[in-house]
Amino acid sequence: MNKKRCNTLLPLVQLLPAVAAAAAVLFALPRTAPVLAAVPERLTAVVEQPVEAASVEAEEEALPKLPYADGVYVGSSRGYGGAVRVQVTMENGSIAEVEILDASHETKQFLRRAKRLLTTVMDAQSWEVDAVSEATYTSRGILGAVQNALTGEVVNNPLPPQPKPSAPLVVEEFTAPSTYRDGIYTAEAIGFEGKITVQVTVAEDKITDITVLSAEDEEEYLSRAKRVIPAILEGQSPNVDAVSGATYSSTGILNAVKLALAKAAVAPAEETTPEQTASEEVVEEAAPSEAAEPEETPVTAPTVEVVQPKEKRTVPAWLKEVWQQLFPAETPDDSEPEPASSAEVLLASEAVLPPEETEPETEGAAE
Repeated sequence: MNKKRCNTLLPLVQLLPAVAAAAAVLFALPRTAPVLAAVPERLTAVVEQPVEAASVEAEEEALPKLPYADGVYVGSSRGYGGAVRVQVTMENGSIAEVEILDASHETKQFLRRAKRLLTTVMDAQSWEVDAVSEATYTSRGILGAVQNALTGEVVNNPLPPQPKPSAPLVVEEFTAPSTYRDGIYTAEAIGFEGKITVQVTVAEDKITDITVLSAEDEEEYLSRAKRVIPAILEGQSPNVDAVSGATYSSTGILNAVKLALAKAAVAPAEETTPEQTASEEVVEEAAPSEAAEPEETPVTAPTVEVVQPKEKRTVPAWLKEVWQQLFPAETPDDSEPEPASSAEVLLASEAVLPPEETEPETEGAAE
């Protein structure tokens, strides 16, 4: 009995997965309906894309060729710092290659950005494309040079705003001294945008090394200005020409070198030869002997001293009487001898003095 019931229920059990799947489809059908409706549109878009790509290729193939003969053309135009020269190669009526021949006056970082135009010009087969942002003047130089190479027309690009120097150009005067002191000397001068500091080394009366320690000028111009350093070392003098295209920076280096060498110069007063030193020693030795000579003493008139007479000392009368009795022949002097008067002393001193020299009278005085 059990086997018969199992055999009867087996078909129903097998239908359960199908029923569950049908129920899930019926539950999800409202949500999948919009997706299924969009399928035909997507299939149509996929079919149309190759058609559009083919039409674009056909249009590109239908573009007219440039009216320039095949060959290599060279042109130039003004960029930011100077002229930009390019070379354009034409093949089968199209621009095959664009190459920059010279852009030495352009700033390297701006030139690197502007070089993107080389690919853009070849893709567009035209120089009439947008300039590169932040490298506008260099981009105009490249595009103008391409146009000049292909058409021969002179392209006058607008001039960029010119920066102003920090100070007027001043050239220091320098006269080479006869001798330098050995050592390392530092000085600074004004370049284009600010100060330039140099270090000059002098050894055995020669300039052996010059180094730029610091500078506020742009590296592009400063690197050109440093060309004056080999010229100074070769000529052993800072009186050399400034570098064209970096006049202010090179003049700043030259002025700084001149000021440093002025510190190393030996002043003329410091230059002494052995002969001069020996002569100075002789003069110093001779100086004491000259001072040893006796000087003539002036003759002065004798001075007369007036002596005042002293008071007389009197002898008492009783002493005189006693003295006369004892020594009747001798009597004591009443007083000491009187001193000479002042008039007598003066007469005696005049007699001692030598007679004065009298100049003879001239004829005019006698008349």
